[in-house]
Amino acid sequence: MKNNRVIFILNDKHSEINDQSSAITYWYGILENMGYEVVYQPYKEYNTVDFYKSAKSYNPKFVIFTNYFEKIHTEFQALREFTKVFLLSSDMHRFYEGHVKFWIPFVDGIINFEGTKEWCLRDGLQEDGFLKMRWGFNPNTMSYPNMSKDINILHYGGLHGDRTKMINEFTNKNIDISVSQSVTYEELKQYLSRSKYSLCFSLNAVMDRRELKGRVVEIPAHSVLLTENADELYDYYDDTEMILFNSVDEAIEKIKYYNSNVNEYNKILQNGKRAIWNKNTVYHEWNKILPKMDSNFKMIDVAKLLKEKHGDYYES
Repeated sequence: MKNNRVIFILNDKHSEINDQSSAITYWYGILENMGYEVVYQPYKEYNTVDFYKSAKSYNPKFVIFTNYFEKIHTEFQALREFTKVFLLSSDMHRFYEGHVKFWIPFVDGIINFEGTKEWCLRDGLQEDGFLKMRWGFNPNTMSYPNMSKDINILHYGGLHGDRTKMINEFTNKNIDISVSQSVTYEELKQYLSRSKYSLCFSLNAVMDRRELKGRVVEIPAHSVLLTENADELYDYYDDTEMILFNSVDEAIEKIKYYNSNVNEYNKILQNGKRAIWNKNTVYHEWNKILPKMDSNFKMIDVAKLLKEKHGDYYES
């Protein structure tokens, strides 16, 4: 690649605890291992004039920024005089009408997880600027050694939507759920590695739709994914790689079965791990969309990269 430089603007710190941000967790280290030279620009240090000058001097192939910004930076239009600009949005359904669509005049493309192309085209985005991406496991930040399974069922993250109600329903049926909140990501990975199962509820915070959560690509690397259904879930896993449930009673019945059949539990645990590494990493996702962003990018052999860069954890 003649020009392989990238600037990534993001929040580098968690908003509530002294830890790395979710953006760092999901994106750090990937593009570097795919041949790019990456500069991470913390959004809190962003200054319009200084950034324009430094970016023009650096002359990146493209600038990527996440959608959790305080305002629409119309001055990004000026960056397009010498580079391409891409918005990376993981919450299109939630933020499109009030935020994302206002970026369209000032970007070359939107990298998104759950958006609808029709919305973006309607509001002026060029068709080749709609770049669909799936959630992906980031081995640089999400890997962790295997540990003894001394936690039966884990739930981590916020307790919005119907999550408290669902957890209480498990508890009322004598199934204890270990709830983890406000911990560092390193601590969270330890809890995941110690857990036999980890819960994933799919109803969103405002309780108006079921949607995929980023944890669907974190959990199976360490634990068995115990999940409600959501659109596109079967694009990630089949029934040999996760435990799907439609009610608390069904979840309990399946947990009891796998707890009584250790070999079957170990099979689904290992199948989930292999699914993560074989098709559900962030490398797989960037490998699909980078040719649309960078005409000089040549698709890589992801399995080979994983063995070379992450051989201590890689499971094929």
